[in-house]
Amino acid sequence: MIDPSKFLPLFRILNRVNQDAYMNVALTLLRRSGVEVLGRPLWISSSVFLDNSGPGSISFGDRCVVSDAVKILTHDFSLDRIAEARGDLPPDEELYRRAPVKIGARAFVGLGTVLMPGVTVGADAIIGAGSVVTMSVDAGDVVAGNPARRICSTDELWDKRRSEFDVRKRRS
Repeated sequence: MIDPSKFLPLFRILNRVNQDAYMNVALTLLRRSGVEVLGRPLWISSSVFLDNSGPGSISFGDRCVVSDAVKILTHDFSLDRIAEARGDLPPDEELYRRAPVKIGARAFVGLGTVLMPGVTVGADAIIGAGSVVTMSVDAGDVVAGNPARRICSTDELWDKRRSEFDVRKRRS
């Protein structure tokens, strides 16, 4: 199986020159590695880390954005050493958990975010930069922090901050 986290950085220059061409390559690599791609994500950074534990363990929704240095984790061995120390597991066995991560349509995942196993990011949700998301995010919610917590709805954020933004043509 292809590990897109190893190959996407090779296309960083293409991303700077032609983002549409980069996304065509990125989406091909992601699909071949077993990542579920629904529609066409707007952008998935070349520096994303994907802990792809098998087909369907990660899914990206239509027009979602996944920023630089995002880490998507789909498995967890954190209780393995505890289980061994408690005598609940013999040394030749390990305790693990696999849980898929899903990013919904038009969701935005900010720079440096960590998505933990089993998290679903709902459609139209926004995750603030540097967040550690340990629980699913409802559609249309804005979350931030470590651990991430709900800040407001995207409608409330729009009302508060729209005037701070300019409009320009999208890069291609």
